[in-house]
Amino acid sequence: MTNSPTALTVATDITSLETDTDGRTLRRRRNRDAVIASLISLIQEGDLDPTVANIADRAEVSHRSVFRYFDDLDDLARTALETALRDALPLAVIAGVGTGSLDDRIEGVIAARLRILTHTKFLVRVAKAKSATLPEVDRMVANVAAMNRDQFRRHFEIELAEMEPRDRAHVTALLSSQMGFEGYDHQSSVLQRTDEEIADAWRLLMRRLLV
Repeated sequence: MTNSPTALTVATDITSLETDTDGRTLRRRRNRDAVIASLISLIQEGDLDPTVANIADRAEVSHRSVFRYFDDLDDLARTALETALRDALPLAVIAGVGTGSLDDRIEGVIAARLRILTHTKFLVRVAKAKSATLPEVDRMVANVAAMNRDQFRRHFEIELAEMEPRDRAHVTALLSSQMGFEGYDHQSSVLQRTDEEIADAWRLLMRRLLV
């Protein structure tokens, strides 16, 4: 005669099943995060269009498994860019925004812009390229640009308040564009200028526009 399963046996089986399920979920999340981190690190090292093989090898997962976690490469790129740029935002923070002398505020914004731009320059290049076909990335790039303009308005509120509205808008646009990704990348990559030279150019620009 076969014995019926005891309550203890059933409870043990359920616990074992839950543990196995939790383990698979954890492994899936860990592998997915590893793929995202792999793509981010490859881009930051200058590989702007890494292959699935390179991404998978860096993440230490099988090549086929990459598409278990993402619909396609665009889905992976979108997720990685959103993750990397969101995590990098604290680098753009200016300590004591809007406070101190003009010279102090100029140095503060230069330090913040160099921190964020040197860290994200390859990521932003990829984001700009992807923005033409991925609306979510396009909105993300636009949001970052809007945040930059708002930061300049708050940081130089004293000087901007003394200008006519049209001039105020022009100055804010010039500062945010010249000290944004495109301005930095042009000086760094096209003109081959060092960060120190770029910082000197920014100082000159801000003093001419704000004094």
